[in-house]
This record gives sequence, C-alpha cells and structure tokens, in this order.
Amino acid sequence: MNTQFRLSVLTAACLSVSYSAGTWADTSSKDETKTLATIVVTASRDGESINNTPAAISKISNQTIDDKHATFIGQLVNQTPGVLMNDLGNEQHMMSIRQPMTTAAVYQYLEDGISIRPVGVFNHNALYEVNLAGIDNIEILRGPASSLYGSNAIGGTINFLTKAPSLNPTADLGLSASSEGYRRVDLGASNTFDTELGEQGLRLSAYATDRGDSWQDHAESNKQSVTLRHDWHISDATQVKNIVSYNHLKADMTGSLNLDDYNRRPGYSYQTFTYREVNATRLSSQLSHHWNDQQQSQMMVYYRDNTTEQNPSYNIRTDVKNGKPTGTYSGQTTYNAFQSYGLNVQHSANLDQVKLTVGAMADHSPNQAKTNDIEVFRDPETLVYTGYQQRQLLRDFNVDVNNQAIYTQANWLALPNLNLVGGARYDWIAYDYDNQLTPSKVTGAPDEKRSFHKASPQLGFVWNITPEMDIYSNWSQGFVPPEVSSLYGANLVTPNLKEATFNNVDAGLRFKLLDDRLDGEITLYRLQGKDELISYTKVDNTREPRNAGKTRHQGIEIGGTWKINQVYDQRLKLSGSLAKHEYREFEPSTILDYSGNAMPSAPKTFGTVEYQIKPIPELLLSVEGVYVGSYWINDANTEKYNGHTVLNLRANYHRNTYEVYGQILNAADVHYAESTSFSNNQVGYTPAAPRTYLMGLRYHFGQ
Repeated sequence: MNTQFRLSVLTAACLSVSYSAGTWADTSSKDETKTLATIVVTASRDGESINNTPAAISKISNQTIDDKHATFIGQLVNQTPGVLMNDLGNEQHMMSIRQPMTTAAVYQYLEDGISIRPVGVFNHNALYEVNLAGIDNIEILRGPASSLYGSNAIGGTINFLTKAPSLNPTADLGLSASSEGYRRVDLGASNTFDTELGEQGLRLSAYATDRGDSWQDHAESNKQSVTLRHDWHISDATQVKNIVSYNHLKADMTGSLNLDDYNRRPGYSYQTFTYREVNATRLSSQLSHHWNDQQQSQMMVYYRDNTTEQNPSYNIRTDVKNGKPTGTYSGQTTYNAFQSYGLNVQHSANLDQVKLTVGAMADHSPNQAKTNDIEVFRDPETLVYTGYQQRQLLRDFNVDVNNQAIYTQANWLALPNLNLVGGARYDWIAYDYDNQLTPSKVTGAPDEKRSFHKASPQLGFVWNITPEMDIYSNWSQGFVPPEVSSLYGANLVTPNLKEATFNNVDAGLRFKLLDDRLDGEITLYRLQGKDELISYTKVDNTREPRNAGKTRHQGIEIGGTWKINQVYDQRLKLSGSLAKHEYREFEPSTILDYSGNAMPSAPKTFGTVEYQIKPIPELLLSVEGVYVGSYWINDANTEKYNGHTVLNLRANYHRNTYEVYGQILNAADVHYAESTSFSNNQVGYTPAAPRTYLMGLRYHFGQ
C-alpha cells in the first residue's frame, strides 16, 4: 500500500473567521441527541440555535460519522433530506441538492467555513480534497446561501467542521480492507497542553488508501490525507485556531460503457491510460476575540495551493464531421493550478433584541491552465482505447481571479417566539485573462479583463410554536458567474455568457413528538433559475457552455428519526426528496426547443431508510436501503434510466479500547448505474460496484 504522505512546504501564517467561538470547545463528545436547540454555524457564520434559523439545514454528528466508517462521503450525506451524492469511483462524484445530478458550479463546499476552492474554479469532484478522518461533524444548508457565502451557494452549502483537540492524550489506529481491492490505514493523535503562553491543543488526523485489483478494469487509485489542527487558548476572551490540510489523490478514470457492455460485462473498461492526479494544500488560521458579552470579532487569513493534472476519460470522443463519425478519435490532457490568498473579517453584536453580524472578505487567486490536443487510438474489435500521442498545445493561459465582498445579517427577536432574519451580500468578481499563446481559433482568445458584480439578499422568519415545533420560511437569491474554463477554454471569441441568477422560496416545519421519540422536518421549496449554465453537446460531438434561458426546480424534502425502543436503542431513520427539475425556456438552436422538458439526470424521487438496533450495548447493527427513482438521460427526454434500490448491511462491535466492524454494501448484488450520459446519439452508463464486503479494526489509546 502506498502510505507515504506527501507534504508541501507550508510557510504562510494565518488568522481566521467564520464561525462561532463555541467551536473552540472540545467537540469530541459522542452525544448524538437531536433537539431543536442543536447549535449550527453554517446558516449564520456564527453559532446559532437551529430553532432561531429560518433555513433548511441538517447536521451529521460525530457519532454518526464514527459509526458509519464511510469510505465515501456520499455514504454520510445521502442520509440527509434532499441530498443525493453518487459514487463515480475513487472518490469521484456528482451532487444533487435542489438540482439534477450535475457537474455545474451550483454548490459551496466549505472546511470550517472556508470555501475549498475559489470562485470561478469550481470542480464537482472537489470533495475528494477533504480529509474525512479529520472531520467532527457536517452541516448541510439546502438552497441559496449567497447572502453569506457568495456565488455558487445555490443548490446547497456543505460545511465540514474539523475535529478539535482532545483535553487528554488520545490516539487511534485503524485498518480496513474490502473484497474489491480497497485497503486503508487511519491514524490519529491528540492532546492539550498547559504552557506559559496559554492552553494549547493539537490534533493530527490522517489516512491513506490504496485500491488495487477489483471487479473493474483500469480502476486503481491511491490517496493520502492529513489534517493538523492547533487550538491556542490565549485567554478567556481570545483564541486562535490554525489548520493545515493536505490531500493527494491519483486515480484511474474508467469512464462509461455502452448499453451492451454495461449489461454483459460491467467491469469492462474502454480506458487504459486516463487518470487524474490532485494535490491540494490549505492553511487557515482564526483569531476570535470577545470584547464583552455583547461584542465579538473574528479574523481569518487563508492560503490554498491546488494542482490538478489529468487525461480525463470524459474528453475522449469520436470525431464527427458533417454529423457523421470519421472513424478517428481525439482527446485532451489538461493541467490546472491555482494559489489563493484570502482574508475574511467579521464582527457580531447583540443589541437588545437584535443580533447583527457584518463582515468583509477579499480573495486573490492566480490560476494557470494548459490543454493539449491528443490523437487517440482504438481497437475496433475490443473498443479499447489503446494509446495516444500529443498533437498540439491548445491552451496556455493565466487568469487572476479576484473576489471582494461585504455582507451583513440581522436576527431580530420581534416577539418572544418569533425571529425575523434579513441579510445581504455584495460581490465584486474580476477575471484578468492573459493568453500565453498567439490568439487564434485553435489557441484561444486575446487577453481581456471581465468583471461581474451582484447583490444577494435574503429574508426569513422562524416561529417557535412550542419549544419542540418550529415553522419557518425563507426567501433568498443567489448567482453563479461563468467559470474560467467556460469563458476561456473554447474559441477565438470569448463566449458572451451571463451570470446565472436564482430565486428561492422555501417553507418548513421542524418538530419533536411523542416525548422526543420522533423528530423530523418537512420542507417545501421552489428554486427558479435564469440564464442557468448548461453543458450542451453540439453536432460535431464537442461540448460548449450555454445559458439555458429559464429553469425551475421545486419539490419537498423530508427527514426524521423514530426512537422505537430505548432498551435496545432501536431507531428508524428516513430521508427523502420528491422533486421536479425542468427547462422553462431553453432553445439551444433554431431547430431545437427543450422548453417544458425535464432536465436530464434529475430523479423525481430518491431517499434512504435505515433501521438500527443494539442487541447488546457494545454491538450496533443496521440495515439501510437507498432508493433512486427513474430519470431522463437526455435533454430531448427520449432516453430514460429506470432507477434502482440498494441494500447495505453494517455491524459495529465496540468494547473498551477496540472496535471491530463489517459492512456488506450492495448486499443484494443489484446491477445498476451510478450515472448516465448521452453523446453520439447513444447512452453511456457508469456501472456501480457489485456486492462488496468490508472489514475493519480500530484501536483507541487513552480516553
């Protein structure tokens, strides 16, 4: 197993911000009890009780994360209402939150409130740049949160909150392996020290994985992740939190299969050389100071260094001329890198019945990109792509991405049981594009500067009918500027793409009933998009970004937990979504009109049901069903995927200092697709893994 951790030289010093001082406390507690008084930080950038929050927000506790022993983040987030994250293998994925399963830049992925990637350089796979071993809990805010987090926070915002140092010396070591070639080692250590400069805590969380021979051809990978967190309690009023995170992933890319191969030999791969390699380093530091009981300030500086090199399977295509295949094949190798230097400052004040938060941020992210055209060779009998050779350099450019913003949010306790919340943010985004090649139809557009600016307001209320029941409603607006790759990865003429804007209205009910044995939430929403950016496949089999006119996303999200029996800790958990995603106005050409059609890769229904029981205190058993309904595969709504249901079984035995666990994923060995695509007038299927057995052992040192 490749367990060598590659660490960059980290020289930046930092200060920080984004959520409450309550996060300085030791959060390693195993308390999973859910009440309406649960504290969340994502909805307000500050610690706030969920019953004062007019937003559709869910929290995944550290106990759930520990019990699940997830090898993929989707195994966790898919248990929250309205969230579907599919597994494309080797931690690659797409997300669906109030959107179809998409690669579009409509989500914000955060680590302790800091965006994992800067504006304009979104990657739908960005969650493989998160070290799940270092995460204490996860908060998922559904719907636009642009008034606090800026562009891309449209479908949802997922905030990964890191583990704080423990108060006493602790360490843990874990080993796991699956029947399909997956192997993993976990390592953690933590303690808090009394020093002359104040109380200081350290936590190291790391893991390394290796995937070798498995059910699937050309599917090997390895990943190394490490997170180091340092908490410094200077005084009762002042604290500092420093985080260093590094993630390296190298993975083969298997691509999709035609219908015949998908049905007959799902482990087959046409690919032999496609890959992706990512190095992602992030540093942040947070300074938090309480001036008094009513006034608190926070400041953060952060640094990102990210490099992605790939020869992606999705870029390999059949050459088409005049609408007909030529018998030749092309592809592209790509290189993208960015560095980020960011600052965020924030101040919160409690003014009688009003809590006011104001803040400002600035982010400077130089971005470099290269694309090479390749000729691809294919065996006509086996359909395998056997090799390739470089042809020419298509793109070599730099783009300086600058984002500045100011934001504010007010929470007014208008009545003893009624909170009114209003917020607004104004963003300035600028791209400074520098083409390193001579501009042409082949090598790209001339140098230019382009800017976008947008206000994002939000209004809402939450009515605490009883201490155990809330009704809330929220109106919010968000936007997405065109990505750097959409603007400068195409032709001699930079496309005149507009920023996409979204208006969201949702209303929800949160409740606890039957002496707190049943808790749940129900949310209705409507999200309407204008100029939403769509990747359109042209007649020559190449893709280009286009504004889609108008779209509409609406539905209902439900979730809940029923504590059936306290003696054996029996629980039944449910989460689900019923939604409709459609083009309201979309005419990609003079002869094509998809207005009124359902958007592709948009299941009307999906959800999970899980039953848990502890027949003895040390043993946790669970049965989980994951359902994904049918959906259209293409814009024309002529090809459909029928959906699937998957069964997962888990067992955890935890006694004193050691834990043994086992899983049977896809226990019924269902043949299904994680995703589908449409090109060359045919459907491509990404097959899912068959029945997989996983065993693990973890040993805990200390308390």
